[in-house]
Amino acid sequence: MQLIIQKRDPVDISLLDEYLNIKDLRVFLDNEAVPENYSGLILHCAEGGLSISCSGNKSASPTQIHFSSDSLQYRLNTSKRSEGLLKAIGMDKYSLPLHILDGTAGLGTDAYIMAAMGCQVSMVEKSPIMAALLNDGLKRGINSADPLQKSYLQRMTLHFTDVISHLKGIEKSAIKPDVIYLDPMFPAREKSAKVKKDMALMQKLLPANDNVAEMLDMALRTAGKRVVLKRPGKAKPKAMKQASPRPEFQVPGKACHFQVYLTAQAGSQ
Repeated sequence: MQLIIQKRDPVDISLLDEYLNIKDLRVFLDNEAVPENYSGLILHCAEGGLSISCSGNKSASPTQIHFSSDSLQYRLNTSKRSEGLLKAIGMDKYSLPLHILDGTAGLGTDAYIMAAMGCQVSMVEKSPIMAALLNDGLKRGINSADPLQKSYLQRMTLHFTDVISHLKGIEKSAIKPDVIYLDPMFPAREKSAKVKKDMALMQKLLPANDNVAEMLDMALRTAGKRVVLKRPGKAKPKAMKQASPRPEFQVPGKACHFQVYLTAQAGSQ
C-alpha cells in the first residue's frame, strides 16, 4: 500500500531511516495539501510523536501508540492471572520473571500487559511502519513522568525483523525465551461487524499470515517452556483434536482463544 509522510517543521524525520527508505517517499509539510486523488497511508510526524491514518477514512483520527491510553490502563487494572492471555503464558504456574518473546507485536498491547505483570518481553515486528510506531511509543512512554509506566516499558525491547529469522538466530543460543507468543493476523471475516479503527488499520499494514505453520514449528524448537498461539473465535475441542501439531490445552477468551503447546524442554525442568 502507498505511503507518504506529512511532517511539521522543525521535526526531524531522519531517525525513520532505520525503518523506512525516506528518500523513496513523498514528504509534505503540514501547510501543504495532500493530493485529493491520493489513496493510501499517511505517516504524520509531529512534536507529539508519530501517528498514521488512511486517506480513505478522513473522519477517523490518526492512530498513535499510547501505552498510557485509558483503554489499555483499564485492561491493565482489571487484569488478573486468570485472564486468558496471562493464564496461557503460564503466569499461574511459573515464577517471575518470565522471558516472553512476542513474535507478532502489532500495537504492543499484549506485550505491555505481560510486561506490566512482571515479564521481560522481547517484541518482534516485521512491518516497518508498525515498528516505527512501536519505537516511537516506547520512547515517549519511557520519557514520561509516570515512574510506574516507565518501569513497565523498561521491561520491553523491540526487534525490527520477521519472527522466523529472529528465531533462527536464537535457536542454538544457550539463552532462550521461556514462552513464545504468536498472535498472527487473521483474514478479515466478511460477515463480521465493522472492525475497530485500529484493527482496520492493522489489517492494511499487516496482511494475513500465510506461514503460521512454519512460525509455530520454529517456535516449538526454540521456546524453553511453552508456545502460545492466539486464534480467533471461541475454543472448540473438536478443532483442537484436529490441529496439527495438537496443543496440550486451550485457554478461552472473550473474542479469541489461546492454544498452548508445551515444549520438550519444559518436561525436563
